[in-house]
Amino acid sequence: MKKFVSVIIATITLILCFTLSACGNKYVSHYSAMLMVRENTSNKASVSFDSFSGIYVIILKNNGADEVYIAYEATLGEGNIKVSYDYNDEKLNLFEIKTNGSVDSKTETFTGNKTIYIIIESDGKCNDGSFSFVLEKSEK
Repeated sequence: MKKFVSVIIATITLILCFTLSACGNKYVSHYSAMLMVRENTSNKASVSFDSFSGIYVIILKNNGADEVYIAYEATLGEGNIKVSYDYNDEKLNLFEIKTNGSVDSKTETFTGNKTIYIIIESDGKCNDGSFSFVLEKSEK
């Protein structure tokens, strides 16, 4: 009887571990990096690194009915990185940056109280990168 109860408790524990660990995130970061500095609030985020390989996900939130856009800047010393965003369950390419590249632009306007995912994906090892994203109110 004790063995049976132990097996049931172990099974329930494993099920809870697997279901709780995947809670709520649409995209998952998995990467290796050296000297990585990150900042992420609801309306702005930045990441800088000496070396990076993998996928890093940033979550921004438009907390209100205002129209907003994402202003972004990026530089990369060496490597290739694709940056995408997901808004309303549609993953779209934002930009691609390559060795010694830089980008300074903004997205189209977003409306509504929504979560915006920004996905930074490297194509192998990258060096000396800096990425910044800020939600700004649209001028009407």
